[in-house]
Amino acid sequence: MPSGEDPVIMMDTIVDHLQLLDYENKFCKQKGFKPVARTFFALPASNASEQFIHFISLVSWLLSINNHQVQGWNKYDDPMTASQNVVLELKKLGIELNMPPGKLKSGHGEEVCTVLLRLTEMSLKNRFKFRKPQIKDD
Repeated sequence: MPSGEDPVIMMDTIVDHLQLLDYENKFCKQKGFKPVARTFFALPASNASEQFIHFISLVSWLLSINNHQVQGWNKYDDPMTASQNVVLELKKLGIELNMPPGKLKSGHGEEVCTVLLRLTEMSLKNRFKFRKPQIKDD
């Protein structure tokens, strides 16, 4: 379910998470995208279809770094089909979002930021394993 947070604030956290995941080298350079601005998915872009393609590509990459490969995704897919696929794949990963897939079609807004925030959080948890500190007797 969307968190009710301001998408601009969520994007600030998302960009920080992406930087920790080395997104500029491992996603942007390899996929030919420019790094996103801190408001990119929070607000409508001048080219909505490019924004949606960037969102779907980023979701696909985040799924892949969580060892969840998606097959058959195509940047030319119908936006509604692509949005339904995103929600379906998130469910398979155990990320339950109580939102209609149609809310993702725009490629921006609270729901899009919620998806990215949940995926980046999961990616960080899977990448960095924290253990309890061990205190040794001296």
